[in-house]
Amino acid sequence: MRNDTFPVIGMHCASCVRSVEKALGGVPGVKSAVVNFATNTASVTYEPNRVAVADLAGAVEDAGYKLIGPEESDGSRSDHRGADDHAAHLAAEAVAEELADYRRRFWIAAVLTVAIMLVGLRHMSGGLILVPWHPDPRLELLLCTPIVWWAGLPFHRASWSALKHGRADMNTLVTVGTLVAYTYSLAVTLWPDAFTPFGHEPAVYFETAAMIVTLILLGRWLEARAKTRAGAAIRELLNLRPATARVRRDSGYLNIPVGELKRGDEVLLRPGERVAADGVVILGQSAVDESMLTGEPLANAKGVGDRVTGGTVNTTGSVTYRVQRSGADSTLEQIARLVQQAQGSKPPIQRLVDRIAAVFVPVVILLAITVFIIWLSVGPEPRFVMAMTAAVAVLIIACPCALGLATPTAIMVGTGRGAQLGLLFKNATALERLPQIDTVILDKTGTVTSGVPSVTDFWLTPERPASQLWGAIAALEERSEHPLAKAILSRAEKESRDDASPTDFVAEPGLGVTAKIGGALWRIGSAEWLTKSGIATDPLNERLKEWEDAGFATALVGADSQLVAAFAVGDKLKDGAVALVSRLKSYGWRVVLLTGDRRKAAENVGGSIGVDEVIAEVQPQEKHEIVKMLQDQGHRVAMVGDGINDAPALAAADLGIAISTGTDIAKEAADMTVLGSRAGAIADGVELGRRTLATIRANLFWAFFYNVLAIPVAAGVLYPYTHRLLSPAIAAAAMAFSSIFVVTNSLRLRRFKPSV
Repeated sequence: MRNDTFPVIGMHCASCVRSVEKALGGVPGVKSAVVNFATNTASVTYEPNRVAVADLAGAVEDAGYKLIGPEESDGSRSDHRGADDHAAHLAAEAVAEELADYRRRFWIAAVLTVAIMLVGLRHMSGGLILVPWHPDPRLELLLCTPIVWWAGLPFHRASWSALKHGRADMNTLVTVGTLVAYTYSLAVTLWPDAFTPFGHEPAVYFETAAMIVTLILLGRWLEARAKTRAGAAIRELLNLRPATARVRRDSGYLNIPVGELKRGDEVLLRPGERVAADGVVILGQSAVDESMLTGEPLANAKGVGDRVTGGTVNTTGSVTYRVQRSGADSTLEQIARLVQQAQGSKPPIQRLVDRIAAVFVPVVILLAITVFIIWLSVGPEPRFVMAMTAAVAVLIIACPCALGLATPTAIMVGTGRGAQLGLLFKNATALERLPQIDTVILDKTGTVTSGVPSVTDFWLTPERPASQLWGAIAALEERSEHPLAKAILSRAEKESRDDASPTDFVAEPGLGVTAKIGGALWRIGSAEWLTKSGIATDPLNERLKEWEDAGFATALVGADSQLVAAFAVGDKLKDGAVALVSRLKSYGWRVVLLTGDRRKAAENVGGSIGVDEVIAEVQPQEKHEIVKMLQDQGHRVAMVGDGINDAPALAAADLGIAISTGTDIAKEAADMTVLGSRAGAIADGVELGRRTLATIRANLFWAFFYNVLAIPVAAGVLYPYTHRLLSPAIAAAAMAFSSIFVVTNSLRLRRFKPSV
């Protein structure tokens, strides 16, 4: 089974989406097809041994649209990403051509429409505006004809295609409405005597037909521009890749295209340059700005052995790094694929909208016919004109574009903005689950704490010089493999210390280490071990108890029979951990801290950050069971974690959130991934998800409310009070505005900034 995403050209509303999905789903060997109106793409899961891309393209073409597949030479490549890039490039060209075509047709139609309005100014104003010429229907016909038949040709062509396939879509409504006004006016112009019912002088509606086409062209043009802006985030992300890289070769350094980089290549990175591919530093030191991945503004120090990521910016020094992942395997490409996957997915609410849209247009056509018959039967004179005006207004104002754009544009902009902030959503369904969550489980290590042991407190005897003590401690811990040794050594290296040369070094498993320094026997280990070795710990017993009650591990240092130092080592809280819990609780969520640590240590951390409950001394395999237990109690659970042992719990949770400093398996199991280690980013992701979902709901409310309100007005329910019918031209403007409003409302997510 294979999944590919193909650009689709020619879709104009939610009905089109349904038609393309139905066409693709009907191809034998296709498991599923999801079409995204906002991105103009179709994500197809199919059996490649049964289905060729040509079969998919043929099915879509038979439905009246165009699917752009990769060229045969690209499609046969093992690197399918290259084929996707080629298809995306063709799609971008097609969209650019469509945008240019709409712009050209609009401006020509606009000039001709203004001319028609000037010609018929006296007539349209009811004689209130006097101009030195009389309305000339034949001149209006001459000016209107190219608007209807050339500028409006894309609508007529698409509606004819839909008709041939037994469908009706937005273009059908535009074509019927436009041609009714144009054909009636044509008949009145050529045979005026036949249209003088009951003494009423017939009027022409060329300006109505012209304004409908012009305003809808304007709406399509602005809508296409807005949709292009909505997808800008992912394009900006991919544009972070530099064009070339300076690679070491036998003859020196050569500039080569980034696409030619291979695993093992050694790349020179100079100040101000972008990293070309994922790799590890093998020479030099620098600071790298990784804000494009994590949203964190401070540059991170990089030295030998540290990883660098493609697209990040080198700031100060010069380093050489060895390429580990490039092309489709790079972090940047993986992020892009994840975002595109999320943008192409549909939450359940959108599937309901698609089903509504599939029957919406036929219902509107029947409603317009009904309105026409009612006005023709009981309306005031001239009945035919009144009936035609109301029916055309209903057809034009009810186009379901806004319904089709409401969800995908919000998802596209929201997930794109998330990628810029280092917040990745796996699919759109995750967004819809957010309001249902009532409990969030935070795995302690790596989520609210750094996951790296560090010295939180220490004591040194005043009877010896501090520099001598730090030197001896560093010399011992450099040779130790105990988990606490690295934390103590890291602290010792920051202090001013004398060099020490230990001899007779011995590691006592489970106890500590000993060595001779300057003729004295030094020990570092547990309090029990030092006590058994004849070193009294009485002066520090009270402090040791405080450290242990707080959940810290302790290490004591002795020289001969004297206690000279003691350390408390713990997992430090991340900056922003307290604010994270506060923000999660502000959503009405119950916050649970989950850890395998001792209960005292866990409760100390939980109390300091303000969680509602602490579950401690949990075995890795029990995390999944705890999630299921809470769900069995009726809770909807979000799980936050970063390790392999968190993956089952992440997958079982209603919403899984992974920290990217953890493992790939954890990220694969999660619905949302937070890049970087900043604790507050978890709440940022939740906030962005909630904001995106709120935008979707606002869009759908507007789209439905607009039609519920606009269709009765267009049908003439206000006529008894106003004695006027809604002009079809105003209906066209309102329809265009509804789509632009929905897209513009979604675009506000581009300005999203976390509240804290």
